[in-house]
Order: sequence, then C-alpha cells, then structure tokens
Amino acid sequence: MKCLLSSSYILMFDNYYSFQPRLKSLCKIADLSNIRSTRYMCSKSTLKMISERIKNIKNSLCFLGSGDFHHFSLVLLKNISQKISLIVFDKHIDYSDFFEGFVSCGSWLKDACELENVAEVFVLSEEKKNVENQKLKIISPSEYRKIQPQFDIYISIDKDILNSSSLKTTWDQGSCDVATLFDILSYFASKYTIIGSDVCGEPPVNFFSPEHKKSEDINLRLLNFFTSSSQLLAG
Repeated sequence: MKCLLSSSYILMFDNYYSFQPRLKSLCKIADLSNIRSTRYMCSKSTLKMISERIKNIKNSLCFLGSGDFHHFSLVLLKNISQKISLIVFDKHIDYSDFFEGFVSCGSWLKDACELENVAEVFVLSEEKKNVENQKLKIISPSEYRKIQPQFDIYISIDKDILNSSSLKTTWDQGSCDVATLFDILSYFASKYTIIGSDVCGEPPVNFFSPEHKKSEDINLRLLNFFTSSSQLLAG
C-alpha cells in the first residue's frame, strides 16, 4: 500500500460496538449517540452538524455500524479537500431519489456524485441498476481489475457484499467470501494510494449471536489491513 491510514475511529451512533470489545479498544471513539434520527436517514442539517463534529477525522478508517448508517460515508467524503476516486463495495446500489433536504442509506451515492471533490465513483456490486450519471460505473466484483482510478482512492465497504455463510447482516447479501474481499482490497492497495475508508454492515443485535465475533474478526482484519505497516500485499 502506498499510504497507510494514520488512525481508526468508531462513529458511535448506537451501542452496537459493545458487542465488539476488541475492536472498540483499538479505535478512537466519536460518540454521536446523542444525536437523534440518524438510522436509515437523516436531515441534511443533521448531516452538516455531524460533519462539523468530526471535521478533524482525516486519513482514517471509520467503522459506522450496520448498513442503516451507510449514508454517513457522505460526511467523511465531504471532509476531504482533494479530488478522489470513490470505490464502493456493496450488494446494493445506494443511488436513488429521496425527500428533499434528507439523505438515506439508499440514496447517499446520488449526493456523493454531486460533490466536487468526488471525481468518479465505482460500485462493486452484483446488482443491476440503470444509473444515469456519468460519474458512476457499476462493476461486478469478479471484474474489479477493470477499474482504473484516476485519483487517490477512498474505499467504502458495506459487508452485505459478503455471502451469508461469511456473515449475516441486516440486509440481503451478495456472494463474495472474505478471502475475495481481501484479494480485491490488496489489488487496489498495491497500485493506488488509499486516503480513507469506512466500513458498515454489522449483523443484527442479538445477544450471544456468533455473528458478532465473526464480524469483529473481519473488522480486525480490515483494521490491520488499512493501518498496519507490516501487511503483505497481493500483486
């Protein structure tokens, strides 16, 4: 990787990460749990307020919680001053119309495409969707080598791209396994500079569920991948 990320954060919108104590102990915490109406959607005024509270988070890996909070990738993107190429791993294409003045976990990509600093968007997904925006290209995970970013990259990962045997999330899921996810990440890391990343797609909150440890294990691997100088890169 040409540039490892300098820090890692948990954006704490709820108490989910109490199920992942190892991860929680290794990350800085941005406690946003006192802000109401953030799950699934929020107003753009709330988005602006959160942006101000986390404006100093840069060159970092951020854990967002379940896929219900994926729209907060938008806040992290807005806080980047340089031109970037956005690469999204997601079962769903989160590009849709939504109520004026609001953004949702299913519409945030449309807003991201409107940001001046986001020069291009590549979504790795098996979902088929017609998107009329020249900035955005949808590419099957199996064809990831077709992506040739023109700028430093920001990576947003929704773990619902994984198959349900790898992890059970709160949304319907793709067919990637964990090894494939890391193979793709290693490819991009070996060729391009990564300046930020976020991760969502945590499993449902069920006490004593084995999915919490499975998800934490994946998160710890992602933490090591993006921040450890000893990582091994695939060619």
